[in-house]
Amino acid sequence: MTTVAALPTGPAATRHTPDFRDLLRSERTKFTSLRSTWWCLGVLTVLGIGFNILVPALLTGSWNSMGPNSRQEFVHDTLGLVLQPGAQWAQIAACVLGVLFVASEFSTGMIRSTMLATPRRTPVLAAKATVFAAVLFVLGVLVAVPSLLIGSSITAAHASLPLADATTLRGVLGFGVYLALTGVLALSIGTLIRHTAGAVATVLGLQFVLPAAFQALPGNVGAHIAQALPAAANVMLGSGHNVSDVYAPWQGALILLGWTAVLYAAAHLMLRRRNV
Repeated sequence: MTTVAALPTGPAATRHTPDFRDLLRSERTKFTSLRSTWWCLGVLTVLGIGFNILVPALLTGSWNSMGPNSRQEFVHDTLGLVLQPGAQWAQIAACVLGVLFVASEFSTGMIRSTMLATPRRTPVLAAKATVFAAVLFVLGVLVAVPSLLIGSSITAAHASLPLADATTLRGVLGFGVYLALTGVLALSIGTLIRHTAGAVATVLGLQFVLPAAFQALPGNVGAHIAQALPAAANVMLGSGHNVSDVYAPWQGALILLGWTAVLYAAAHLMLRRRNV
């Protein structure tokens, strides 16, 4: 006689659906287990602090050969002089890591396992963006603080940079915000394109090639378009006194936030509609 085993019933047979805290822990584990994460974060730190020291040192050394306009910009926007160079180059590592964090799952097929565990796809993207933005914000602030301390000592001979000033604090926090939003922007593009090389090329083209191309256009139209792109939002790291800036620091922050929100919304929509 054949005996049919009874299927388990009750709470033990209930499938556990991961909540958002579970997704955060999962994405944090994925993020910290990738070797590329530590390489990119290390490069980000070196580029951020390195260029924030190198550029002020070079400009301070060439003070005697500067024209009056350059000296005026040096004095009026010392904060931007110290923080903007590092952010401009550190964003490369943030963009590459943002693409790798999501596109690598599509290329290896791991995304299928993730979606099987979490039938609702969009919380996965939100968890990735939350973990990534939090790491980049904290690291950005940690990069900005020593950059500011060393940079202010370098420029002290020609321009003072009050460390306890509200504008300086905004610049330090802005460094973290800039990297965090830029990273989420790159993550969104990686979700849309789903191919590592193509997404990296697209992000770097948006951040470096397009601004240079529009800046080369004659007249003021090109400058306005170039500074309406997300890369130009590093104006938020300055004091707001640089006459070459088209937009104010708060406007730059809104521009970057707008770009990030639009691309994230597009990634959110495509993740729901496309097969993995």
